[in-house]
Amino acid sequence: MVRGPPALWAPAGGSYHELSWGEEAPVVTLRRAQIVNLVEHSYYSNIDFRRLGTVLDCFAHDAVLSVDGRHHRGRDGEIRQYLTQMLADHPTIRHEVQSHEVDETAQRSTCRFILRLEDAEGRARETSGQASFQLGNGKLAAVTIESDGAETT
Repeated sequence: MVRGPPALWAPAGGSYHELSWGEEAPVVTLRRAQIVNLVEHSYYSNIDFRRLGTVLDCFAHDAVLSVDGRHHRGRDGEIRQYLTQMLADHPTIRHEVQSHEVDETAQRSTCRFILRLEDAEGRARETSGQASFQLGNGKLAAVTIESDGAETT
């Protein structure tokens, strides 16, 4: 296999160093606290605070976001479009994580949550559900969100 020219690589929170010819960047594996931080703070909190760029930075380039059976592929394509539309449709979004299970070895996380939304006309709704997060190299590689279906207003 022929590899390209040297490139820069940095672990999460680390400093950059140049890779040599043929050297591959090491795989990033997150610890439990880092996984919780990525999911609850970098992902959920930044959706709530409407920081689209920061939310997108959580995803791998080729990530898949599945919401109630609808699949959105690619961080800079369909995922960006979906999140942009969600933020436009709901001026107020609040996630409340009820429980969070982490499998550090598998780089997987599952959350139960309550979601509170308010649309542009001020109509509020609340729903609950579960989200599963599969990480790859320190980023969200696959996110599956399933609503329980019951809504309150």
